[in-house]
Parts: sequence; C-alpha cells; structure tokens
Amino acid sequence: MSVNLLDPESLITAMGAFALVGVATVIFLETATIVGSFLPGDSLLFIFGLALATYLVDIPFVPAVGLVLVAAIAGSQVGYWFGRKVGPRVFARKRNWFFSPTTVERANTFFDHYGWRALILARFIPILRALVPLVAGISQMKPRKYLLFNVVGGILWVVVLMNLGYFLGRIEYVERNIEWFMLGFVILSSAPFPIEVLIARRRHVRNKAAQAAAATSDA
Repeated sequence: MSVNLLDPESLITAMGAFALVGVATVIFLETATIVGSFLPGDSLLFIFGLALATYLVDIPFVPAVGLVLVAAIAGSQVGYWFGRKVGPRVFARKRNWFFSPTTVERANTFFDHYGWRALILARFIPILRALVPLVAGISQMKPRKYLLFNVVGGILWVVVLMNLGYFLGRIEYVERNIEWFMLGFVILSSAPFPIEVLIARRRHVRNKAAQAAAATSDA
C-alpha cells in the first residue's frame, strides 16, 4: 500500500490502529525539525479530528487531543533547545540554501518585528513552525518565556484545529462534501499571516506618512 506523506487522510489510513501514536509522532517531527517541515501539520490535525468523529470512534477524543498537544509542545521545545545550544555553531559553519546567515537574518527580522506574535502565528505556517523555535533559541530567548508562548501557541493550534475537525465531522453535510471543506480549511489556515502582514504594512505606511508630515511642518 503506497502512502502519500503529503496527504493526511492517506497517512491516517496507513497508520491503522496506531493512528493516534502516528499522528502525534508526525506532529512532533514537523515541529521539532526543519526536515519534517514538509509534513501536513495543519490539515493532519483537522482530518484527524474529523476521523475521530467518524471512523476512529474507538479512540477517545480528549486523550487524543492531549497526546497530540504534548507532542506539538515537545517538538517546539526540542527545536528551541537545539537553536539555543547548537544552532549558532551549525549556522556559522555550514553554507547552503538553508544553513546560511541570510536565513537567520530573515527569520530574526520576522521574529523581531512580530515579537511574541511570531510564536503564535508560526504555528499556522509551514516551515516557520520549526524555524521560529530554532531562531528563538539562537536569539537566547529566556526558557520560561518561550515555554509560555509555546504552550499558548500549541493549545491554539492543536485544540482549535482538532475540535474544528471533530465537530464538523459529525455534520452529515460536511462529511458528504469533505473535499470542499478541506480546500476551504487550507485557505483559512493560511490567512492569519497574510492578514498580519497587511496590518503591519498599513501601520508602516501610516508611520511614514506621519513622519513626512512632521518633517514638512518643521521645515
């Protein structure tokens, strides 16, 4: 049986009786390592919640959410500690498409600009889910501070998406049109970051306009 690693439904089906442990493992790998960033974290959480409401009814929902949440938090913590302990040396020695000062500079710019919001927003953005914890570690963010935002972000990501899939999956209309709801979910899950970027852009334009007006009045 072939398994498409980018297809959450295919992954869950292939896992069979080990679906819960398998999903938790995938979420851990996706959040802990850059290599696992290609895995479909957002849609996997949503589809897993839906599966728990439909054909994986033998798996208790609340314990399932709890285990996946622990995996998501633990994965980000591993990324953070890797960045804190090993990251600076790795990025200083290697030079390729990813391990380069430019990568760190861009991630730091994102992190510096959005602050704590970066840790929350990154949960909903592939690649940044693993990159932002790494940069937080490289930036030597205080461990307790990072843990707090990691837990908050993990709860928003896992609990919201799994509950969304679970409760929508119990609606007959949704089950009959799951492909369209999946497409809509992918679009919505990508919305927070562009919205935040637009807000920041408008704020930047207003600040420049205000500075220009102030300079004109002073002249």
